[in-house]
Amino acid sequence: MTEATFRIRGMHCAGCVATLERGIGNLPGVAEVQVNLATGSARVAFDGAKLSEPTVVETITQLGYNAEPGEPDIVGDAANELRRLRLDAVVAVTLALLLMVVAMGPMIHGGSLFSVEVDSIVQAFLAAIILFGSGRRILADAANQTRHRAANMNSLVALGTVAAFLWSVYAAFVARPPLFDQLYFESAGMIIALVLLGRFFEARARWRAGDSLRSLVSLRPSKALAVINDVEIEIDSDTIQPGMDLIVKSGERLAADGRIRDGEPSLDESLVTGESSPQDKRSGDDVIGGSLNVGQPFRMTVTRPASDSFLAEVLRQVAAAQAAKVPIQRLADRVAGIFVPIVIGIAVITGVTWAIVAPGSPLLVNCVVAVLIIACPCALGLATPTAILVATGRAAREGMIIRSGDLLERLTAISTIALDKTGTLTRGQHAVSEFVSYDPYTLKTVLQLVGALESRSEHPLGRAIFEYCQIQQPTVASSERVTIHPGGGLSGTVDNRQVVIGSRALMVEHDVDVSAAGEFASDQTARGRSVVFVAVDGALAASVSLSDHLRTDAREAVRSLRERFQLILFSGDNRRTVGAAARSLGIDAYEAELKPGQKRDAVEVLQRAGETVAMVGDGINDAPALTQADVGIAIGSGTDVAAQSAGVVLVGSELVTLRKLFELSDMTLRTIRQNLGWAFGYNLLALPIAAGVFYPLFAWTLTPMIAAVAMSLSSLFVVLNSLRLARLELSPKLDT
Repeated sequence: MTEATFRIRGMHCAGCVATLERGIGNLPGVAEVQVNLATGSARVAFDGAKLSEPTVVETITQLGYNAEPGEPDIVGDAANELRRLRLDAVVAVTLALLLMVVAMGPMIHGGSLFSVEVDSIVQAFLAAIILFGSGRRILADAANQTRHRAANMNSLVALGTVAAFLWSVYAAFVARPPLFDQLYFESAGMIIALVLLGRFFEARARWRAGDSLRSLVSLRPSKALAVINDVEIEIDSDTIQPGMDLIVKSGERLAADGRIRDGEPSLDESLVTGESSPQDKRSGDDVIGGSLNVGQPFRMTVTRPASDSFLAEVLRQVAAAQAAKVPIQRLADRVAGIFVPIVIGIAVITGVTWAIVAPGSPLLVNCVVAVLIIACPCALGLATPTAILVATGRAAREGMIIRSGDLLERLTAISTIALDKTGTLTRGQHAVSEFVSYDPYTLKTVLQLVGALESRSEHPLGRAIFEYCQIQQPTVASSERVTIHPGGGLSGTVDNRQVVIGSRALMVEHDVDVSAAGEFASDQTARGRSVVFVAVDGALAASVSLSDHLRTDAREAVRSLRERFQLILFSGDNRRTVGAAARSLGIDAYEAELKPGQKRDAVEVLQRAGETVAMVGDGINDAPALTQADVGIAIGSGTDVAAQSAGVVLVGSELVTLRKLFELSDMTLRTIRQNLGWAFGYNLLALPIAAGVFYPLFAWTLTPMIAAVAMSLSSLFVVLNSLRLARLELSPKLDT
């Protein structure tokens, strides 16, 4: 199955979205299509053997839109749209005000500015410039939609304004005698002006919705100081390649991802990872492009090209999340698909009814035009994607990478959170507490063997043991045929000896008797330490205990989450160690000595019991469970495998981000519901009033111009309501 993204220009409302999804979805081989109004994009999953990208582009073009393969340029496209709408709106509003002065002359001055005939000609001329000049894109799109047997918001605006214009032309220049009291030139012109003005304000608000993304894009400086042949040269950031050395001075941002070669800077990563305080770094530490150096100058080696950098990946993930739809949007999509035809039907019924009830009344034209203008599928189309756009951008600024917009809705349904222990609630920085060898092996021999084998390990416990061995007894031996046992340890050959390092369960698998270490293991686990066993040639050779401290904010984070969720602690450590950690944190339920597959099975058991589970982890051992969970949340300080298996990545290490994640998801779903409630409620109330249903009882009706204002304000309300997510006050730093 092939998945491709297409940039689409020319969409204006939910009707456009429905037309595109229906048209693309009917193509052979298409499995899924998601069209996003806010980002101007379509993501299509299709069978590459039955369909090609050019065919999809051709189909979109035939439907009346412009398309090209590629991710949407949220920043550039929004800026171009804003400039175009500003020009059209300024011209239309200026001419519409002049048109109003001419049309309202009799009421202002007690008579026409010129003769009635000349006034009519001037009004028709100004209205024509507004309608067919500034409003040309509206009319052209409406005609295009009609040609393809579709309809959208532009169809309604075009029908209403052209009907008002043509009726006015008939009344002024064809009817005998002329009906100068039934001219609607100013209504047609002002409606176009108000629609364009509303779309300009809407576009500007949507531009603001992308502020968080633009902030991330701007983090990468345009220039960098490179060291080439021992000479410092300023180069464009776009030319940076892996392996280059860069000098980063105090007060400068890093132009690329890399590793510190020389120096011990302090980096402010708050705009990248959400970390609230500067992080002290030293030689050998990895650093992220976009971070701000608030300490001493340092030298770094670039490790990744710009296209694979952390910031680039964040932008890709956020763009993908913004293209996805939340399940709550499906009802709006179904309504939008039939909305415009229904409104046209209501307009026809309105016209026929008033023609029968009051054939000579101005309400006939007024109500028909008002019905066509006031209906607003734009609000329906923008209700969800604008909220997702703002929320995912805000999340990225807070150090939360949300891979799909629908996860925001799933997060609100979570009932149980499964927490990995090592590296998630603890610092993941183990240190060897005690190292004990057993006869006939000397401590020196075991240290050399263990150091050689653990040099191949990426596990936190393995790295801690390796560093300890290197300090105590540096080894020159090498390991061969190394096998990693996920969740258990590793085994291999060192100096022709078979060495196994790992848990008690791994020793049992290799028929190693560990009874000699029973007292040592019991004492160490009672202290909350992890115990690792070493076997050489099938016999117990040593026992190692390691300690790992809880994160400073772990207890407060757990306390705040326990108020809302059921918590359970998962770990591959032995039961006594895990139990001690759980009691210390105030977590009642825990599972210990779990292998990766068993963690996944434990999540599945919870799901079968009716729980909606979020799994929080950081290591390779957690990847299967992260995938199985309803929402997988990876701590960004963990491994790439964990991050790739999760739907949400918390880039920083502060556990307060977990609480922020759930707060943001709650507020986002609430905002979407408010937007959809407004979009539906507005139309349910506005359409009957515009049609004149309440006129016989209360004399309630709407002029076409007021209808245009209401229509524009409805879309603006949805966008501005979504923008509140950018200013939402999330949890402050936890008290520790």
